[in-house]
Amino acid sequence: MMGLGKPQWLALAGAAAVVVLLVLVPRTPSGKREEAAAITPAKARTMEAVALVQGQDPMRGIMMLREIAEQEPDNAEAHWHLGLFSVQSGQMEKALERFKKVRDLDAEGFPDVWFYLGRTYATLDSTDQAIACLHRYRELVDDTAITRVVDGFLLELEGHVHEH
Repeated sequence: MMGLGKPQWLALAGAAAVVVLLVLVPRTPSGKREEAAAITPAKARTMEAVALVQGQDPMRGIMMLREIAEQEPDNAEAHWHLGLFSVQSGQMEKALERFKKVRDLDAEGFPDVWFYLGRTYATLDSTDQAIACLHRYRELVDDTAITRVVDGFLLELEGHVHEH
């Protein structure tokens, strides 16, 4: 396994700070609040799978999420959680594919996908794509604490681009 270079460390450091801030942001996307009240069977299965991953049977939860994504390829939420769990387990290529799928299916419903795409691209040394995604995320975020962190992350990535 190769060591992490400067862009990867910058990506991880910036991502860690933003993840902490993202945890503080309400999880129901604006415009989806009415839908949140009605839990569909698919939503209930996804919630159960996520609870298993975060609880005592992570592999069973991952298998459930994969099954949901396979049976319902347009289920952006299943792909979203699989992407997040891929990041947690260091499987950045898989995470990138999941987040691209979420972006294509429902970027409006999952605006944080732009941050995670940026983070994943930065970790995989695709700095230009990371910068583009983070600029897109920056346009969508109103929280000044998050925008300051994203701006700092962008400065570091853009500085790295100019060094080469």
